[in-house]
Amino acid sequence: MRYNDFNGEKVSSLGFGTMRLPMLENGEIDYETGAKMVEEAMQGGITYFDTAYRYHQGESENFCGAVLSKYPRDSFTLADKLPTWLCNTREDAERIFNEQLEKCKVDYFDYYLLHSIDEESWEGVEKLNLVDFMVEVKEKGLAKHIGFSVHCQPELLEYILSNHGDVLEFVQIQINYFDWEFKDAKALYEIARKYNKPIIIMEPVRGGMLANLPSEEAKKILSDATAAEGKKPASYASYALLFVEQLEGVACTLSGMSTSQQMIDNIKTFSERKLSQNELLAIKSATSKLRADIIIPCTGCDYCFECPSSIKIPKLFAWYNEAAAKGFHHIWGSLSGDYEKLGPNTTNCIECGSCQSHCPQKIDIIDKLKMLHSKYQELKEIGE
Repeated sequence: MRYNDFNGEKVSSLGFGTMRLPMLENGEIDYETGAKMVEEAMQGGITYFDTAYRYHQGESENFCGAVLSKYPRDSFTLADKLPTWLCNTREDAERIFNEQLEKCKVDYFDYYLLHSIDEESWEGVEKLNLVDFMVEVKEKGLAKHIGFSVHCQPELLEYILSNHGDVLEFVQIQINYFDWEFKDAKALYEIARKYNKPIIIMEPVRGGMLANLPSEEAKKILSDATAAEGKKPASYASYALLFVEQLEGVACTLSGMSTSQQMIDNIKTFSERKLSQNELLAIKSATSKLRADIIIPCTGCDYCFECPSSIKIPKLFAWYNEAAAKGFHHIWGSLSGDYEKLGPNTTNCIECGSCQSHCPQKIDIIDKLKMLHSKYQELKEIGE
């Protein structure tokens, strides 16, 4: 495992994000498999574990508390986040923070973040002086380092760091090679570097899309570049993970792993592989191809899980993106048949807007669902 310096402390290049833990058929976290993955992480040299108040509908913190508490406290570092959108008063922040400590079974967090800051949520942060709350948490020894995660425009990140960069120590940003220019990732990265802030990377494989590339041409571009170097075949996830790791100032790259195989592969990636210049150029070419194929920029974060109609929005979008990458043609079975198996769809949407208000990617979900359903009807009519 490779390690980086975080303000004088050593942190593993790969972090275990607990937003996509293995699940049982009943929808609950698979504790047995998850505990095995934590053991593999520890043995593989991972020191950084990441959770949040709303991950797995509130159960991720309980998992971390149950599993990590079996290990010495100095053998791991734990990051958690304050859900600013749930804080209507300063007392809410205090209550949630204390609840998080209890659920995670720790006396302090190594890293504590203002969660998912954007232009709308920042107004509440300023109104409630939540940056001061973070400082107080650190001064009390309840958090060693304080920072924030963002899903915002570059202008807001510049504002936050210019006004609060003296106390907010680090920033967590969604960066991957698909979003490098598509979603202002490069601009956000450059602002963080301007203020010399350590960067924690989230969504490096874009919700799994870059691990399971929905484009045969993009796959070939990457594989050919590795073969030309005389190297063994690599997982497609490794290209995405190593792309962000090689960026200057990146302290840790989070991966929301769901299986032991993913854990083993990723540890191997951060221990044995690095990208060549030719592979970096190939990533750029593959990105151009993917941008032409991927229509809906959904990462599968599932922040829209509270849909009152129980529409599985990420699954619908994943279906659409994969179908689009295949030219809306399925050799075996039918795309329209697959769509019908996904459950509630646009016809069940009441257009309440809850999903859009929680979407970090700012996707116009209601319109996209209508577009998707229209494509389904077209596919069904032609028998596809």
